[in-house]
Amino acid sequence: MNKNLHLIAGIVLFGSIWGLLECALGDALHSTSLPAGSIMTGLVGFGLMAATRVMYRQPGMQLGMGALAGALKYMHPVGGCMLCSAIAIAVEGAIFEIIWRSPRLRIDRLDSMSMRIGMGVISGYTMYGVGYMATQMLTPVVAGGPLILADVAALLPRALSHATLAGLLAGATLPALLALPANLSERITSVRKEVYYPVASAVSVLCWIGILLL
Repeated sequence: MNKNLHLIAGIVLFGSIWGLLECALGDALHSTSLPAGSIMTGLVGFGLMAATRVMYRQPGMQLGMGALAGALKYMHPVGGCMLCSAIAIAVEGAIFEIIWRSPRLRIDRLDSMSMRIGMGVISGYTMYGVGYMATQMLTPVVAGGPLILADVAALLPRALSHATLAGLLAGATLPALLALPANLSERITSVRKEVYYPVASAVSVLCWIGILLL
């Protein structure tokens, strides 16, 4: 199986799933009093990126997933600030890559429970906190509006507060993910290309259709 095509198919597949969840579950959470951003970051965003890093062991993949999921969220016609959400998702993918950039820091090699919980908390907290503030600065720039740093600074307490929940959720997500059978990821990624590509394509298309219909 061609390694590059295999990776691209994985990016499209899991980026599309992430985008659909952001549009469906994310919008549903936004209609409640729950902190939707923290939940989506700590459970969905981090969970999918961590799972695919374990399965594919390919740095850079999560950056592509975040970019695609952000683009799909931006095209979704329902909700609040689509540009804000799209940028936030893409930034989360970039932050994940920065945190896990070292080849010596591999998710599937975190043996102790304290390391799994700790790295989950650090990842979720940083992804949300830094991602939120970066989004507040990038959104007006991309939209062509003025960047008022005083307004951005006023949002810092909220970002840090909501980042705590995202960190706690990611701290629970990573140990749960690593508790799955060790050979499960190998069985998924080693599927024959005659099955892998059609399934990845079909699921991706279904996700796109679902986003359009929501």
